[in-house]
Amino acid sequence: MEVDSTIKDCSSSTQSFASAPGDKPTRLLDYLGYSLKKTVLGNHIYKLYAISTSPARKPLFKSQDSGSYERRMLLLLSEKRKGLPQEEVLMTGLEVHEYYMIKEETLNIYISKVDTTGCTPSTTNIKNGSATKQLISSYIHYHLEESMQPRNKRVNIHIFARSQPQYLFTKSSDNPNKHVLNDVDLLKWWKKVLEQTLSTTNNSLQGIKKWYYVPGNISESIVKSINRDGKDWIYGYPYDNESNANDVIPKFDDDAKARWLNHLDNNDEDEVDNTTVKEFWEVISIGSEFSCGKVAGFFWVKIECLVGKDLKDEGYESLLLKNLKTNVGGIVFDEQEFTDILQNFFDLDFYNEEIALKASKQWCKIFNDSCTQKGINDGVLEFVVGRPQNEPEEMSTQGGVIAKRKSAGIDDSLDKVNVLSASLIKRVKK
Repeated sequence: MEVDSTIKDCSSSTQSFASAPGDKPTRLLDYLGYSLKKTVLGNHIYKLYAISTSPARKPLFKSQDSGSYERRMLLLLSEKRKGLPQEEVLMTGLEVHEYYMIKEETLNIYISKVDTTGCTPSTTNIKNGSATKQLISSYIHYHLEESMQPRNKRVNIHIFARSQPQYLFTKSSDNPNKHVLNDVDLLKWWKKVLEQTLSTTNNSLQGIKKWYYVPGNISESIVKSINRDGKDWIYGYPYDNESNANDVIPKFDDDAKARWLNHLDNNDEDEVDNTTVKEFWEVISIGSEFSCGKVAGFFWVKIECLVGKDLKDEGYESLLLKNLKTNVGGIVFDEQEFTDILQNFFDLDFYNEEIALKASKQWCKIFNDSCTQKGINDGVLEFVVGRPQNEPEEMSTQGGVIAKRKSAGIDDSLDKVNVLSASLIKRVKK
């Protein structure tokens, strides 16, 4: 694939950290950079891209009214090549769906896709898996910060983990340097990421409950191996067995549970309206994602937060909408624009480092052109990470834990993994 020689460098649109009092960043993009500088080892020049949608009303349950807002988001992290500051390669990406429930003052986070390219331009031995883990942790931590307003009373995290060769970066599965965890190891990886994230929050939380569940005919030994350390995870799901499935199970886009609810709904509306949670899981357990020896699982985390601000004068919804318009950084699109730019991104290939470099340059042009069209001159965040590789394990209060590292040359699958959830990569239709 040839690249247009008119493609310009993205460095002209880098931004500085926007901070709140006490130097705590208020925008998500700034917070992620702030956190990654504290938690990723090695020497790197990173660039963060963020695209998101404007909040739109969308019910999360079939029985729910329209009292909730959805926001979609794609975060991409690239690294510049040492000695070649004009060259960068995309390394890792995270797609999330946020659902803000107004009446309940609750944020539901669905992490739908996480993927890596297998390209690590840094000359250090720190692999991009570390940045991937810290990116996830930092994103979650941002929503638990006490200073962020309006303060959600509850934050619920939803993950569907299924091992696949690629999710976001087209043809990256052909990259020989990309490593993919098997089904069970992926579930262990997710559990470890969530545990590290929750163990390093610097907030006053009233309570945290955690569930994991693997549908299908799964041996007890596999279930136990996922939670081998015996920490306080509940095996099961956070829904009452006798409840109506449509009333309590959220319908996230591109989620296995939602696909099965829609399948039942399309076949027999009366049937799905009368399907209990227990019956729903019996049906989903025979689905293609969980049969023929496949192992995939769900994680739920429910967090009760201490609300630090009285919202009587200006309600949660008003503060929320005001905040959502400015608190990400990058580019905010309407739904159709977001779909179009995702299609352009999915048209790029990442099957080896040379092609990934060209694709990253093309993405930079796509992003910069969008910034120009919208009059944005600070759409990309560029920052330097400089932390010795031999630093001891550290618990950070601002964005995750530095995992213990094996010495150079020893394989660490958790630091080279390509992951993870939701479903096979989907080409977005225009």
